[in-house]
Amino acid sequence: MSKILNIIFVFSFLLLFYFPTFPETFPELTYSSLTETTEKYNVLQSWVEKAQKAPNILLKGVIFENKDTGEVSEVYFNGEQILSNEQIENFGIVKKMGRNVGEVSVFSEPAIAVAPMEKSIEGKEEVFDLLNKVTILPPVITLPPLPRQKLLEEEKKSIIALEKGVYRIGIVQSLTKSVEVVGLTSSDGIWQVLPDGDLLWILDLYYPESLGVRVRVEPLIDNTSLSDVYFWVVNSERKSDDTWGPFSSEEVKKMDGWLPTCFTDRVTVVCWVPPDKSVGNVAFKIQEVIGVYKDPMFLLSKAGSCNLDVTCYPNWFETSKGIVGLGIVGTPYALFCTGTLINDNDPCTQIPYILTAKHCVSSQTGTRGAESVEFYWFYQTATCNGTPPPINTVPRTTGGADYLAGMAGSASYGGGNDFSLLRMRNTPPESAVYVGWTTMVPSVGTLVTDIHHPSGSYKRISFGAKTSINNRYPNFFHEVQWSEGTTEPGSSGSPLMLTATRQIIGQLWGGGASCSTPDEPDYFGRFDVTYNIAKQYLEQPKVRFYQKSTTVTEENTTRQILVLLTSPSRVSESEVELEVETINAQQGIDFTIAPNPVSFSQNTTQKNITLTIYDNTHKEQDKTIQIRFKNPRCLQLDTTNQTYEVTILDNDIDTDGDGLSDYDETHGVFGYTSDPNKADTDGDGLSDYDEVRGIFGFVTNPNLRDTDGDRVNDLLEIRYGTDPTDPYDAPELTVFPIPWFR
Repeated sequence: MSKILNIIFVFSFLLLFYFPTFPETFPELTYSSLTETTEKYNVLQSWVEKAQKAPNILLKGVIFENKDTGEVSEVYFNGEQILSNEQIENFGIVKKMGRNVGEVSVFSEPAIAVAPMEKSIEGKEEVFDLLNKVTILPPVITLPPLPRQKLLEEEKKSIIALEKGVYRIGIVQSLTKSVEVVGLTSSDGIWQVLPDGDLLWILDLYYPESLGVRVRVEPLIDNTSLSDVYFWVVNSERKSDDTWGPFSSEEVKKMDGWLPTCFTDRVTVVCWVPPDKSVGNVAFKIQEVIGVYKDPMFLLSKAGSCNLDVTCYPNWFETSKGIVGLGIVGTPYALFCTGTLINDNDPCTQIPYILTAKHCVSSQTGTRGAESVEFYWFYQTATCNGTPPPINTVPRTTGGADYLAGMAGSASYGGGNDFSLLRMRNTPPESAVYVGWTTMVPSVGTLVTDIHHPSGSYKRISFGAKTSINNRYPNFFHEVQWSEGTTEPGSSGSPLMLTATRQIIGQLWGGGASCSTPDEPDYFGRFDVTYNIAKQYLEQPKVRFYQKSTTVTEENTTRQILVLLTSPSRVSESEVELEVETINAQQGIDFTIAPNPVSFSQNTTQKNITLTIYDNTHKEQDKTIQIRFKNPRCLQLDTTNQTYEVTILDNDIDTDGDGLSDYDETHGVFGYTSDPNKADTDGDGLSDYDEVRGIFGFVTNPNLRDTDGDRVNDLLEIRYGTDPTDPYDAPELTVFPIPWFR
């Protein structure tokens, strides 16, 4: 362990030494000019991440070196436009350069989220009932036969790079003529009015020689009311386990239009308009379909014979339930990769984050976009070396994902560690496992394990050790040599785990390992680098005061004290208590603070505390209040701005400086009026303040030298220990004889 701590310390020191303090931004730079001008700048890292306070915006971060000066800087862009430091903070971005990651460890745990299967089951029964009422057979669009053999031969001739690459399973095919539906006008397909008043549009798509079909439905107009229209895609054999829906138009948009895959060569696309909705809102087109030409189930021979069935290793059974197959839409191919459902470091939540490689899922939309990803669960054998289930029968989560953060990079060219972090839009199935991770950087020789989908087939496992044979970028990648098993295309994005603890330390980029080249190493992007970019998603939000202090003049007024979270609150139970140290003020008399505790609604990043100041007329010292956080719930305490100090300035005028305000003297607030221009109105040797506040034990009249009328002034009575307010206890004054002068 001491060696590991030394490694972490040295790495942290190098970061702090190599990366200087944060620079101001460079207004002349654009993203393209920085990343494409190789003569002047050397890009060391580049990544994308969602803005915490603007979750629909993906910002681009770059750490680069100025070749002329050697200065290393970190900048952010929104599109091509560079952001100022103030804009970066307003977006909720925390700079990465020089940040000490430290060692953080999280362990695996079973999923507590259960997929809402009821909707899926009810939806299938509903569409079957609707289709049974149709009296006219739907028209069929037949595509040219899918050239499976030709595509397979083309792959064999393609150049294989060290990057394991995604595994091709299908091809995107455009229709000869797009299908367009606007209201009741349809270029293909038919509308039918059902007995209950439902409107149903149906069309069959037949793709000969394909093993599966995936259809894209694109809106022709941007109309949010289309959520009243629903879509299904139905296996032509009416198989309930291969029928998907209902999806509202809004849900379809969020999937980039791609309905789930049906493993058949013929599908029925259904659009349903309920009786109480208007068909005038319908406007969509179908222009692209995917033909699946490789079924991972029936082409198992593609995976090398040295691959090991994960089911043969019961110690890894639970962990294996967190590794998932990813169906991805690329251009022009449909692709398959491996991902991991990873745990976060927050006991209050289980958010379905997926870790994979950026060359698998590289953006939110478009080719290899997160919106269109399908998640295939438990695609593994039931018994050691048994028959795997058909892929169309395993649990599948549709709906796509949100792309949160990602970094490109290559073990051949550097630039990053090749990761993508996604958040599933729908929950994983029951019994899925959230796999743990650690930011520890293991030493050479540490035993490691990988679970993956080689060539898109069922789950396999590989065992090896961390090596240092030819690792050109050890700051970004772990190098591994396998002693048992291997990896293949389709394994990309799979997790490298410590054999001893089953914690993720990286995700697969690629390498030369295969059954025919078992001694070649593979390379995995380091998870501690991933963590530095994705930390805000994997950790609880941190709470802090926006400012450290405020000064307010004593009057009946309120002030808002802003409390901030570093990232949106994950649950509505997030709160933190306030500890108030009053110093020389009184709560309830001088001020009040509310609310306490401070609670945050889900997905919020700030909350105001109301400080109420109460006015009085007394001359007093300025007062100080200190507010601190304690007992956070579903939050962490930040390392900065944990104490907020309030100074209340007294604003009462005291002309004569006797300690009583002019108002209190002229209005007799303490029982007697007095002259605000004289500190001792009656000249008895006691100040007006001393008399009305009873400083010497008795409250006396500041306008009378002898308050009780016993012919002894108040000061003398106090000196002799008698009561200046009692006329019957005058002191016996000592008589001194005065000599006569002749």
